[in-house]
Order: sequence, then structure tokens, then C-alpha cells
Amino acid sequence: MGKTRRKQIIKLPFIVNKSTFVSTFLYYIFTLIVIYGTLLPVIAVVLYGIGGKGSDDTAAYLLRGAHYLYNSLLLAVPVTLTATFFAVLLSFTLWRFKFKGIGFFRVMALSPLLNPPFVGSLSFIMLFGKRGLITHDLLHLSVSPFGYWGVFIMQIISLTTLGYLFISSGVQNMQTIYEEAARTCGMSERKILTTVTLPLLKPEILGGMLLIFLASMADFGTPLIIGGPFQTLSSDLYIQITGTYDMRGASISGALLLVPCLMAFILQKKILKKRAYWGRDLQKYDLLYPHPSKRVQHTLIAICAIFFGMLILKYGFIIIGAFTNNWGHDYSFTLRHFVKLNEREWLPFVNSVKLSVGVGLGSALLGVLCADIIYKRKAAVSKWLEIVGTLPAAVPGILFGIGYLVTFKYPLFGISKFYWLSGPRIILLGTSIIIYIICIFRYMNVGLRSGMSVLAHLDPNIEQAAHTLGASKVRTFFTISLPLLKPAFQIAYMKIFASTMTTLGAIIFLLLPKNKVAVQQIFQIITSSEIGLGAAMSLSLSALMGVLMLAFYLLMHGKGILMALWRKNNEYNL
Repeated sequence: MGKTRRKQIIKLPFIVNKSTFVSTFLYYIFTLIVIYGTLLPVIAVVLYGIGGKGSDDTAAYLLRGAHYLYNSLLLAVPVTLTATFFAVLLSFTLWRFKFKGIGFFRVMALSPLLNPPFVGSLSFIMLFGKRGLITHDLLHLSVSPFGYWGVFIMQIISLTTLGYLFISSGVQNMQTIYEEAARTCGMSERKILTTVTLPLLKPEILGGMLLIFLASMADFGTPLIIGGPFQTLSSDLYIQITGTYDMRGASISGALLLVPCLMAFILQKKILKKRAYWGRDLQKYDLLYPHPSKRVQHTLIAICAIFFGMLILKYGFIIIGAFTNNWGHDYSFTLRHFVKLNEREWLPFVNSVKLSVGVGLGSALLGVLCADIIYKRKAAVSKWLEIVGTLPAAVPGILFGIGYLVTFKYPLFGISKFYWLSGPRIILLGTSIIIYIICIFRYMNVGLRSGMSVLAHLDPNIEQAAHTLGASKVRTFFTISLPLLKPAFQIAYMKIFASTMTTLGAIIFLLLPKNKVAVQQIFQIITSSEIGLGAAMSLSLSALMGVLMLAFYLLMHGKGILMALWRKNNEYNL
């Protein structure tokens, strides 16, 4: 008996140490991969700018960058506040109230994900420009949509959906028992909202605000198309690279864009530090308000209706332009644009689907896993891992693409620029693999932020209880952690899938004819003034994205939908 017990005492530390060693080893390997794919390209761009050949005009580049950085902040701050406000209103209206047409509104709230952003900007010009269908033909006005307010409105319409995705997930997973307890204590609904509901949603609200701010700072397409004299730092970087081929100047001034984005990230972390947003009661409660105020409900529905009206007007151009002969001159019905589209090769659409599905699965999983590691490991490396994982969102896509261009043009994944000069000639530049890699690392921040928001609401004692009952770390991860992170993965996949289908800036310099994507073809067609064909392609791309996103939703929720239909059928038979 004594010998058996002594053997157990000797073996147990060895098993624990071995498990810890493997876990720690995998953790550092994972960290190195994330750092290599996100931080190295950014550093490469900065070093390329500093070490580039040319006159010593760094101060002039920084001064120019500071001017456009001011414009970026002048736009991004109000856009973030306004888009977050609308995202909160949409989330509460569509999930805490019940009214006719709510299903249509929920679908419309996600519609901005289904179109390239530059198509929406062009539709804004054609509907509200000097020769616009609304302003000129209907209202007989001569106004210009170009400038600050045009960019402001278009970014709000497109980025509100990004905030809605995160905030609505928090609303759907709320534990309304705390609100019921506050009502029992006699609190008014306004006080419950400000002291109970909104504080519980702080991780989602701040996470959505951060991503909206980063997306606004990194947007270069909208200012280029409708900004006119008002240009941001991101659009100026695009002009420097594609217009004057001054990659060194773009690298130097582009480094300024990282400063406010990293400051916003640090501020968000500081606000959420040492706060708990989870509860021990995992039971689901009814989300609907028990006694909603009709005046408040009607006001919120009216505000949402105005927002959705703007979306309908925005996409009206795509539908009208696709089925009319000549925009602005001949609005007679035609199908010739779709006939012309059918004569073109469909390889770009096939490439877009393969790229988006692969990147959506890989990037969402990578981001969620990264969030799980960061949340559970309180080491200093984990904090840096979170910063590095969020960094690609703070870098303009065009600048991130240049980073991959100057890094992976060397053999052995860029390593042979510094070491192992005689190593194997493995060059990623010019292959399809580099397109997948850059998109996976660029959008992993969506899964990271979504996963962190979900984990902030979970009781850490759940996994601790599994360990106490003898479950291994691997079993605990697959049976407890991953199922709890399922909502974060779904949200991240849908956003990443849609973003990859419509992305262009980060990959525009890495694409070859064999891996051309649909959005690149649309961009080339629109810039060549073939508006009808571009609208037809955009409509086809939106329909394809809608079908694929619906298929993913049914794959994730099909069992629950079938069970609900089965129960409803049994109740009807009874």
C-alpha cells in the first residue's frame, strides 16, 4: 500500500510538468506565428522607409503625415461616437422589443456587409450628386456630395453594422435577471438602463467602438471617391504609393497612423481593467422588455427606419444601375449588363469564394483561440500578444500589403534577407498562399475582439470546476471553452467572410491574373466608367455572399431550427 502511494506521489509531478511543458511550448509557438504574420510586415515597412535611398526629407514626410492625421482624427472620432450610438439603438430595438417587420430590419442591419464600400460611395454620388437621381431629377437641386460630410455619412452607414454585430451579440446573451432585481427594488427604467444594462454591455460597446475607430482610420476608399478636397492619412498613403510610387514617403508618414490607434486600444484596455461582466446564473431569460413604453418604442423604431431608409437609398443605385441602359440618361429596363457579365470569365468569383471561406474559418478560429489564450494566461507576453493581434486593424490595408510585399519577396518566408542566404528558394510572393496569409492575419482581430467580449461575460470557475473533477486541459478546451466561444466564432466568421469578399486594399499589389478576385474586377470596371456592368457585378456578388452566409447560418443553427419546427408541428397536431 505504501509503495503504491509512493509511486503515485512520484509520478504525479512528472505528469503535471510534462503537460505544462507541452502547453507552454505550444503557447510560445502560437505567439511567434502571430507576431511573424502581424508585427514583422509593419516593422518591415517602417525600416523600408527609414533605410530607403533618397534625400533626407523625413521631417517633410512627417509634417505632411501630421496634417492628414488631423483630418483622420477629425473624421474618425465623431464617426465612432455616432456609429456606436446607432449600433446601440439598433441592438436594443431589434432584440429587446417586438414589432411587425422586425425580421426584415434584422436582415437589413447586416446588408452593408454584402457590398464593396466603394460601390456604396459611388451610389451616393449618383443618387445625391449634381446629376443625381434624387437631388437633380426629383428635387431639382444642384449640390455636391464631395467633402467631409459625404465621407462622414458613408462611414456611418457602413460602420454602424460593425458595431451592431458586437453589441447585438451582448444584448442577445444578457442575463436580464439583474434588470428584474432592479425593478423589484423600485428603480425606473431609465436608471436601470444607465446603471445596470449599459454597464453590463461595456465590453461589447467598447470593443465595437475600438473596431469602428480603427476601421475609420484605415479606410482609404471612401475619402478617395467622395472626399474631394478632404483627404485622410490612409487615402494620402494610397495616392503616394499608386500615384507617385513614393513608398518610402508612405512608409514614414504611415507610421503616424499607428499612434492614435494604439492609444485607443490602450484606453479601452484601461477602462475594462479589473472589471467583471459575468454572472453565475447561466439560465436564459426573456430579452423583451416586460412593460415597454410605447413612446420610447415608437421613437426607436422611427430612428431605425430612417437609418434603414438610407440603406435602401444607398443600394437603390445598384439595383437601378444594373437594370437600366445608361445611368443618368436612359433609365429603360434592360438585361444586357447581365448578358455581358455572363460572357466574362467567372474565375474571379470562384477565387473570391475560396478565399473568403478559407480566410473566414482560419482567421476566426485563430482570433478566438488567441482571445482564449490571452484571457487565461495573465503573463506579460499575453498582453503583447493582444496588442500585436489588434495591430493589423490599425494599419491601412494598402500599407499592410506593402509590408508583405517587401517582406515575402525574399526566399524562405522573408528570413533569407537577413539569415541563411543559401537556404531553399521558397518565395511566397506571386503565389495564392500569400493572399490567404495576409487576409487571415489582417482580420484575426475581429475574432480576437469578439472572443474577448464573450469571455468577459463567462464565469472562470466553470473551467476550474472541470479541472477539479479531473478533466484535462485539452478535454476542457474542446468540451467547455469552444462551445462557450461558439457565438464569438460565428460573429467573427460572418464579418471576416464579408470583409474578405469585398477587400481590395491589402491585396491589390499581391494579386496576379490567375488569382484575381471579383472585387478587383468590379473596381476596374467602375473606374473605367462602365457603371451598368459594375452595378450588375456588385449585385451578383451581393447575392452570392447572401446565399453563402445563409448557408453558414443554417449550418450553425439548422438543428435548432428543425427542433423548433418539430415542436411547433407537434403542438399543432395536438
